[in-house]
Amino acid sequence: MKLPLGNSLRARLLFFLLASILVAAVAQGVVAYRSTLQQTDQIFDAQLVSTATSLTAGDGLLSASPMPSIDAAPADDLIIQIWTASGARLFKSRTGKLLPDPVVLGFSDVRVDTSTYRVYAVASPFQVTQVAQDMKVRRDTARALALRTLVPIAAVAPLLMLVVWFVVGTSLRPLRRARAELAARQPEALDPVDESGLPDEILPLVRELNLLLDRTRHAFALQRRFVGDAAHELRSPLAALRLQLQALQRPGDAEAHQVALQRLASGIERASRLIEQLLSMARHDAAAEALPAQRVDLGEVARQAIADVLAEANAHDMDIGMDGAAHAWVRGNSDALALLLRNLLDNAIKYTPSGGRIDIILEPTPGGARLLVDDSGPGVPEAERERVFDRFYRLANHDEVGSGLGLSIVRAIAERHGATVRLDQAPQLGGLRVQVDFPALS
Repeated sequence: MKLPLGNSLRARLLFFLLASILVAAVAQGVVAYRSTLQQTDQIFDAQLVSTATSLTAGDGLLSASPMPSIDAAPADDLIIQIWTASGARLFKSRTGKLLPDPVVLGFSDVRVDTSTYRVYAVASPFQVTQVAQDMKVRRDTARALALRTLVPIAAVAPLLMLVVWFVVGTSLRPLRRARAELAARQPEALDPVDESGLPDEILPLVRELNLLLDRTRHAFALQRRFVGDAAHELRSPLAALRLQLQALQRPGDAEAHQVALQRLASGIERASRLIEQLLSMARHDAAAEALPAQRVDLGEVARQAIADVLAEANAHDMDIGMDGAAHAWVRGNSDALALLLRNLLDNAIKYTPSGGRIDIILEPTPGGARLLVDDSGPGVPEAERERVFDRFYRLANHDEVGSGLGLSIVRAIAERHGATVRLDQAPQLGGLRVQVDFPALS
């Protein structure tokens, strides 16, 4: 049977607690009532025994002269009859209220007219004494005493219900406060919910909610930064494309149009590369905590990356080689590691003069694995080796036009894999060496 309480925790707590108090009070009242009735019966029976015993004389004094009847006794008085051993009635306490014969020794219930009497009879060598009491009088008196025992229970139960109502309401007040705080928030408000005063049962839920809000705030910050970066970086290429298009629209000779077309194609290629890198950066920023961890062979990743950039390297008459260990196993995401290596190779191809050389070296280390990418280009001055990892930072006095995102993406992917990236001078080729140290495979 489904109770009409909905999903309200407060309603359920109050219903079951108040119902439990009510059921307990009723059960206690029933037990107390029945116990009081039973004890009252025992007291009245003891009174009958005591009265009969006190009226029974062992020396036969009552048989000497009959005792007069007591006509003025109240209705709830005891009915007393005394008989001689031969059966003659010596005493009766009330006229018209004679108990029938025969006399039954001990306790018995006797029906007289419409009334029932509780009778106790005791015999001695000289007389038989009967003491009786109307059961109605006994029941009324016993019920009055029993009802008195219910008064404290009836008074305490509502008071206890009020206490439970107050305690439940007070205990759930921090939850209502948190709910009101969330309901009053604007959609862009992602500050953590106040955890002070929350009960231990609700605190883990609110903490998880705060973690979710923190991740959402971080995602929104990344999104805003991406939009700002994209708007800033795309402004220049688009302006350049507009200028090239205007140059094509102006009348001129075929050679000028050919130069404008080449510049337009080059500008489109740069804009496409910038957009691709921006999207890659945004995708890996958003997936910072969702990279699946698996065993990845850096050797296989390097061979695939070489195949991806081989056409561009051949166009620049560059030699790409691979040395060192054939395999190096790390734990991470193969797609992200492939993007890391492609960015390193793209940078090397872009900044290395035509006819140059690029080497990829894999080395197992006691702490994991090491990836080295050496080129024969001009390298990076030591003073700027840390700054080139900043987004959109480009070296000054350099002919190549880039987005300044390649090494930033490399460092972001490396950090998500627990790896470190360091720039140095290539010992043999003389250009830039990019060293990526991966942790041990766990």
